[in-house]
Amino acid sequence: MKLIIISFFVSFSLFHYSSNDEKIGAWNIKNGSFIKNYTKNDDLAAMHWKTFYDIFPKPIVKKYIKKLVLISDGLDEKTGALGSLSKKNDKWQLVLDTLDVNFRTKDRRRLRESVYTLIHEFGHLLTLNNTQVRPTSKLSQEEGEPYLTTEGEAYKNSYLNKFVTLFWKGKLLEKWDFIKERHCFTEESCVDKLSKLYFENYSEFVTNYAAESPEEDIVESWTFFVLKKKVKNPKTIAQKKINFFYQFPELVEYRRQIRHNTRFYLH
Repeated sequence: MKLIIISFFVSFSLFHYSSNDEKIGAWNIKNGSFIKNYTKNDDLAAMHWKTFYDIFPKPIVKKYIKKLVLISDGLDEKTGALGSLSKKNDKWQLVLDTLDVNFRTKDRRRLRESVYTLIHEFGHLLTLNNTQVRPTSKLSQEEGEPYLTTEGEAYKNSYLNKFVTLFWKGKLLEKWDFIKERHCFTEESCVDKLSKLYFENYSEFVTNYAAESPEEDIVESWTFFVLKKKVKNPKTIAQKKINFFYQFPELVEYRRQIRHNTRFYLH
């Protein structure tokens, strides 16, 4: 059931470049249109943008994505990211590693993993944009209040807040908060504790990376929702998370569109 293509510690919504990341270039996106830089990598970037744009619902992509960044930190390391360009959550940049996200390859596994990465990133856009999360000065979340993310406070009826309310109640959220506060000052310690959290609760997550945070959990579950069939008679929490999205007609329609637009890469 697992398709692990991203490192455990990397937070897609909180992506940061490191000294090991080669930045290939950055290109502006205007109303869904790719703007050339007139550099040697324009064609490569245009190809990546066209692929993303052709797969996902146009209104959302046009509204929010304002920049494309291409990087490479080596094969099978960081594969992609989505980062907010404003505190209002209304402008976003898409970051892709050109070695990992490769739609020119004849390697079927690499094609499937490339599709997986894009669906994951689009999931962040769905769950963190300004219709879902509002900016806030709050630094802590009181019991009963909507879920607090780095991007702000989730609206009560947002996908993320409903997901957290259903699946991150009580001890699980308390354990995760404790790990983040006490052990995530170093990568090694953080990965070790989050790995333990996953293995203690493995039937609740679709992948080990989903245990990295509620934000990653909902997006990994979204990706399985898009790529897999509806689970009949779900028994585990992980299976219920996949089915969670069927209550939203617009997401069911997005799923249909994405599956149709990626059918040539997945077969």
